[in-house]
This record gives sequence, structure tokens and C-alpha cells, in this order.
Amino acid sequence: MAFSIVNCAQGNPRAQEVKTKAAQAVVILQEKVKKGYDVSSILPKLTRVKMLGKAGRLDDANALLDEILEDFSELEDKTRRINELALFADDRVVNIEGYHGDAMEVFISRDGYTMFFNSMKTKRGSKDIHFAKRVDDYNFRYIGEVAPINTKEVEGVPTMDQFNNFFYVTTHGYAPNNLVTMYQGKYKNGAVTNIKPLKELSLDKLMWLNMDSEISEDGNTLYSTQSYFGKGNHFPTKSYFFYAKKVGDKFVPQANSDHIFKNINSDEIVYGAGISKDELELFYTRLLLDQKKFESLRATRPSKDKAFGKPQVIKTITGFSEAPALSADENLLYYHKKSPVDGKFRIHVLHRRNPAGHH
Repeated sequence: MAFSIVNCAQGNPRAQEVKTKAAQAVVILQEKVKKGYDVSSILPKLTRVKMLGKAGRLDDANALLDEILEDFSELEDKTRRINELALFADDRVVNIEGYHGDAMEVFISRDGYTMFFNSMKTKRGSKDIHFAKRVDDYNFRYIGEVAPINTKEVEGVPTMDQFNNFFYVTTHGYAPNNLVTMYQGKYKNGAVTNIKPLKELSLDKLMWLNMDSEISEDGNTLYSTQSYFGKGNHFPTKSYFFYAKKVGDKFVPQANSDHIFKNINSDEIVYGAGISKDELELFYTRLLLDQKKFESLRATRPSKDKAFGKPQVIKTITGFSEAPALSADENLLYYHKKSPVDGKFRIHVLHRRNPAGHH
């Protein structure tokens, strides 16, 4: 974001003061965005500064910049207070070296070495699944697309168990006579083989589909959603969780899913599950459609046969953010967020404050 202060006399001291403060504000903004701060409330004010400058209202622009600089200070204090109380804190943007597109729906392999994610569907490209190799917690090296699963349709939300059984969503082939979106295959060295549809997970109702899933580490339990998309909608208007147990070579949806997710499915639109190794800790996204608000939540339970308790909002995840997912050691929480500055989706990561006691 650049500021062009016009309609002012050459050498006007107030014009120079506004230019200096504007440049300072832009530098601070860039630093805050890189650190994962929610700057959405400040951006409109910066746009207003630009308009005031062009109109020659330099005193008003200068006063608003003072307010903005104070806002940055308050934002830092507020973020610090939230971090002090939060289970997950210290938000950072993840760098994927060699990749420059949108990065969403992150999943970290069970050995911790591979990051899977999908791109964003745009006018120039389809939504596809990619992978990168770990350098450290904040840096991954891009390798390429996962073969041969990507099509011109939507492929996304990858997940995998410890035996490299790979699960993903695709709308390729979705039609009135084939209402299936969940598929399974075997992953090795960037490719998926032995691909098959998981027909048993589909409701077999038009406009309903499995929007995402998360496989348990042992490969025996699949956590998924039933999501309803009205005509032309990019987001579901209804979505709820269920789970399925592996029986033979199929995943059978469980009759007690309503009970297990009773405290979570009470919200109208929930999706994007991330499950811990012991399956006692669940992370997910809640969409409050009337407020146009996304929230990330965490729920726990004492044992796998019990319902998840009342979920808690993860306050350190802000803005247009979705799909929290644990690292292999469960001390990090990855998710994707849309930048309020350039509109690009990037992977972020938070640190668990008490890694010794997860629950």
C-alpha cells in the first residue's frame, strides 16, 4: 500500500509530516500482518488517510494518522493480553519456499516431514492439492502438486493416517448419478495410487456433499461433514459433523454421531475438523453466516466413547481463517488465513503454551 499525498504546496511542512507518518504506518502495518495480527479495523482508516491527502485536507489526514499509530499500539497490547491467557499463541506466517499461490486446508503428515495443502480456485487456475517438505516449524520447501489426483474441478482438504492412506475431497465426477466427493488412495513420494470413492459416506442427496474430512492416526476413524450448498453458494448454508468407523474396507457412519457432536452441531455451519492422536481433542471452524464471521474452536472429551464438551473459541485466530490442524508432535497448530492487505490465503502457525499437558 502506497500513499500519494497531492494537492498541497511544494515544501509544505504539514505535507511532509503526513508523508512521513504515512510511510511509518505502512511499515508497521506490514510488520503486523507478517506476525499474524488482525489489522482489519485499521485498513479502512489508512484508505481514508489517502483520500484526505488527495483532497488536500492535510490536518485531518495528520490527525487520523496519529489515531492509527495509537491503534497499532493498542493492538499490540490487546494481542499480548490475549496471548498471555491463550492455550495457543505466538502467531506466525509460514513461508513455503518456491510457492507463490494461495495456500489453504493444511495437513501435516504423521511423521512431521510433509505439509499437504490446497490452492484456491481462481479464474486462472483450479483448486488443487500440493505438498512441501519441512525445513523447520515456519519454513517448508515446495515440491509440487500431488499426482495424479488434480483436475479442472475442486480437489482439496488432504488428510492421511500413519500408514499413508490418503483421503481427499474432489468434485470431479460429482453429478446427480454420482453424489460422492470423498476419495481414498495410497500415498507415496508425491503420488496417490489405488484411488477409490467412499460412496458409503455420501447422503446421496443432491446439493449435499462431504466437504472435508480428517482421518485418525491409526486409520480406523474418519471425521467428516455433511454440508449443504444451495445453488451458486460458495459456502454451505448447513453443515454438521459425523464420524465413521472402518469395517473391512469401508467406513461405516456411526449412529451415535449426533450424540458425540451434540455440543458442536448445535451451530448451523461447522466444518474443517482437526483431531489429536488420542482423538480427545478436536479443532474446527464455525461460520456465523449472519455475521459473516469465521471462528476457530477447540473441544475436548474424556474418552473416545464420550461426547465432545462445550467448545471454546481460539481467540488468537482472527479474521477470515479456517481449518486448524495439529503438527505431528501436537505442539503447533497450523491454519490458513486471508490477508486483509492483499487478499491472499497463507498458512499460519501457533504454539501450544503447555505442551506437556494437552488436555
